[in-house]
Amino acid sequence: MPQIKHVVHLMLENRSLDNLLGWLYAANQNKPPLNLIDVQNPAVYHGLTGNEYNVGKDGERHYINVPPPGNLTIPPFDPHEVFKHVHIQCYTSQDGKSVGNKPEMGGFYQDYESMLDSPEDIMLAFTPDELPVLNGLARNFAVCDKWYASVPSQTFCNRAFAATGNSVGKNILTGEVQGWVDNSIFLDYTSTTHWEVLSRNGKNSPDDWMIYYSQKFWWSPAYCLTRDLFRTTLGDVKYDQHFAHIDDFFTKAATGKLPSYSFLEPNWGLMYWQFGIDGTDYHPPGNVCPGEVFVKKIYDALSQGPSWNETLLIITFDEHGGTYDHIPVALNAAPPTSDKGQYGFKFDTFGVRVPAMLISPWVPQGAVFRMPEGQTPFDHTAVIATLLNWFGIDRSLWNMGARVAAAPTFENVLCLDKPRTDIPVVTPPVCPEDAQVDRPVTDLHHLIAARSWRYGQERKV
Repeated sequence: MPQIKHVVHLMLENRSLDNLLGWLYAANQNKPPLNLIDVQNPAVYHGLTGNEYNVGKDGERHYINVPPPGNLTIPPFDPHEVFKHVHIQCYTSQDGKSVGNKPEMGGFYQDYESMLDSPEDIMLAFTPDELPVLNGLARNFAVCDKWYASVPSQTFCNRAFAATGNSVGKNILTGEVQGWVDNSIFLDYTSTTHWEVLSRNGKNSPDDWMIYYSQKFWWSPAYCLTRDLFRTTLGDVKYDQHFAHIDDFFTKAATGKLPSYSFLEPNWGLMYWQFGIDGTDYHPPGNVCPGEVFVKKIYDALSQGPSWNETLLIITFDEHGGTYDHIPVALNAAPPTSDKGQYGFKFDTFGVRVPAMLISPWVPQGAVFRMPEGQTPFDHTAVIATLLNWFGIDRSLWNMGARVAAAPTFENVLCLDKPRTDIPVVTPPVCPEDAQVDRPVTDLHHLIAARSWRYGQERKV
C-alpha cells in the first residue's frame, strides 16, 4: 500500500460480528455491491437472516431478533467470556443437548441462561439504524465477514496476540510462564511486540509509531492498558516518547502530522469518581452510544484532515465478549509457539468472529472481504503482518512466531486506482440522558482498576 502514509488502528471491545453488524445487508438479502477476495462466493455477506437460533433448557428454539427500539444496552449484563464458557457457547450442539468436538455455536442461550433469567437478550443483535456509525462505515468502505478473534477467550490474551502474535506471559505470583487464555491482574506478557520489531529495525521515532490512550486516573494519570500488559518490554523508559493521550492524536490528525502508525485505545468506562459507567469501547452491558460517538470523532478527524488521501483506518474488536455469533470458529490456526497453554489449550483454533473494517479513500464502497475457505483466515495477527510488510521489514527479521508468519495480509483491499473524492457522512444515535449513569461493573472494570493501581505505584518507584 504505497499510497498510504498513515495507518491508524482502533481496537474496541467484546462484541461479535452478528451482534453489531449481523443485519448490515439483511434488507437486500445479504448481497453487498461487491466482494473483493473470496471468488468462490462473490457478492455474499455472511450476516444474519433471522433463521439463526439456539435451543434453551426448555428444549425450544430461540431465534435471533432485534432489540426494542432505543435500547442500546443489549445485552443488559456482561456475558460469560472466559475460556471454559466460550467453549460451551461454541461447541454445544445445535440441538442444545451436548458439548462436542465440532463448533456448532449452539450454546450461547444456555450459557447466558445459566447466569440470568432473561436469556433471550443474548439472541438480540443491533440493527444498522441503531448503530449507524459502525454500519455506515461498513457499508461505505470495507468490512470483513470472516475475521476471528485470535483466541476463544478474553480481552488480555487477544490483545496480546494483536501485539505479539501469541499470549505467552509470566504470572508474577507463581513465576509460571505459558500461553494464557484468561485475564489476570498478576499476568505480564513477555513476548516481543510488533512495535519493538519496528524500533529494532530503524523505525524508532515517534514519527514512526505511537500508542494513544484514553484513560486517566489520579493514581495513574497516564494509564495505557497496552503498556501495562507489556510492561516487561514496552515499560522501558526508552519507549516513553511513544505514548500520549488521545487528545494528542486529534491534534496531530487536524494538522496532518500523525505518525506513520497510530494504535488507539478507547475509554474503558472508569472515572475518578465512578466505577462502571459507559465507556467508548462498546463493552457490554454499557450503552453503545458513546462508542458510536467516539468512532465518528476519529473518522471525522481523519477524513476532514489534510492527510485523508494517505490514510487507512483499521477498526477491530478484540473478542466477542460472550455475545452471539452463528459462524463456527475457524479450526486451522497455527500454534504460535511450542509453549504449553493454559488449561492445555493448544492455540490451534481461532476465537469467535468479530467486526473488522478498513476505511480509506482507496477502498471501494460496499466492499466485503475474507479469505477463501481452506486458507488461513484473518485474525488479529493479520494487522501485524500487513503493517510489517508496509514498513518494509524483511520477514527474516520478524521472529514473531508461526501465527504471524502464517497470517494473510489485506493490502489488496485498497484496490482503487485513485482516491475517492466523496467523504461519506455518518451520524451517531442520540445518546440518552442516562448514557453515563452507573452500569453493572464488569470483569474488565475490576481488572483494569486493579492493574492500573499496581501500574501507577510501580511507575512512581
